[in-house]
Amino acid sequence: MLMTGAVRALTVLSVMGWVCPPIAAAQGVNPFEQSEDQLLAMESDLLADDDGNSVRLYGFIEGYFEKVSQTPTGVAADGSTIFEENPHEFDVSNLNVMVQGTLEHDFRYFVNLAAPGSGSPSSDAAIALRNAWVEAPLAGSQLVLRIGKTYRRFGIYNEILDAAPTFIGIEAPELFDNDHLLLTRTTNLMLHGQFVGGEHTFGYALMTGNDERADDAIPVGADIFYDWAESVRIGSSFYWTGGAAEPTRAVGEGSPRGGVINWMAEDEYTVIGAYLALQLDEFVFEGAYWHALHDAKRDPEAVLQLLGADLNPRQRTRFGLDGESPTAGGVPVDVQYTVQTFYARLGYAIDTDVGEWVPYAQFDVYRNPETISAKAFGGDAEAGLSDDGQFIKATAGLVYRPLPAIALKIDGSTHIQQFNGETVQYPEIRAALSYYWQMEVL
Repeated sequence: MLMTGAVRALTVLSVMGWVCPPIAAAQGVNPFEQSEDQLLAMESDLLADDDGNSVRLYGFIEGYFEKVSQTPTGVAADGSTIFEENPHEFDVSNLNVMVQGTLEHDFRYFVNLAAPGSGSPSSDAAIALRNAWVEAPLAGSQLVLRIGKTYRRFGIYNEILDAAPTFIGIEAPELFDNDHLLLTRTTNLMLHGQFVGGEHTFGYALMTGNDERADDAIPVGADIFYDWAESVRIGSSFYWTGGAAEPTRAVGEGSPRGGVINWMAEDEYTVIGAYLALQLDEFVFEGAYWHALHDAKRDPEAVLQLLGADLNPRQRTRFGLDGESPTAGGVPVDVQYTVQTFYARLGYAIDTDVGEWVPYAQFDVYRNPETISAKAFGGDAEAGLSDDGQFIKATAGLVYRPLPAIALKIDGSTHIQQFNGETVQYPEIRAALSYYWQMEVL
């Protein structure tokens, strides 16, 4: 198999434990391949001096275009659905500068600076620290300690969403959409390792951190996976808040950064799910299902602020805001609800003299009965827009890689959901051009 450019770099990171690339890597690279010879070759390529010290500077840039068709926004006096036009959008959806390195062969560090959403004067985003961690082996590759700010091991995608050129599709699976995250993407302390034997690899990670914890709660995250014969990966991820968790944002500050919705006083929730990836020659399949159980207490005063959020009748009843003069005393405080999501992706790689072509299709389902539409109040403008808190999204697209470090992606989606008592659909189209760059400093 070929191993060049961005994919070689991402596979190096995978083997050394820094990121876990998706199954559909460019140029036919198989991320399952972790033989001892390959590991030694990649490690020697990464390390530039005899003392085992290295520094590498690299990053990802992605320009993005999107046009969403008319979307339902309300109900007219005669009962008909009101649709609204949406302007087209240009943006820089990924802009990352990363530094990684090793000391004495074994000690590793990583820094990831990002400024997504910095593509227009009205939405310029400041550079933010996505990751900053150091790690040390406690028992070889079987037990490694990492501490700092790190993406948690969760499913296939969480650690590699910043690596825009390397995976099929433009948008992340819905559970990683910043408008309705199931949990925080980052945590602070991780114990992880891998056991390799021939064609079999078993990996695990245990995590905890600040997350959304309240008081002395100790959140717990875990991920396990099994790889076989360079073609199958099956795994499961788990998360529990370890007690009460608090919102990361108040009502009026935008969508939450984790699983606790803005109008909650506290929430204790658990997320469990499983994922599967198959690579059969040129075919790639990825799928996952996630189930989040919430046991929460609403903040009645925060819920009253939702009166300005254009709630639908179901939501007003759910929040106790359907009377003529709603009060805090009428808001149901205790609430238990479930968030569910599923996605599947299928791709086929075609290698030609002018580059690699990857047609793909994906299917997402997301359900959250507690969310609302208005993002400014903490909603997501998708599940919260519907009558029943659920939407389906079907997507088809194409990735073209003239070089391993460059990816041009085009796709189209249709949203399907219930609104105003009927099934509505609204399409959207996207295009993205992404580029991987790197500089070897040492």
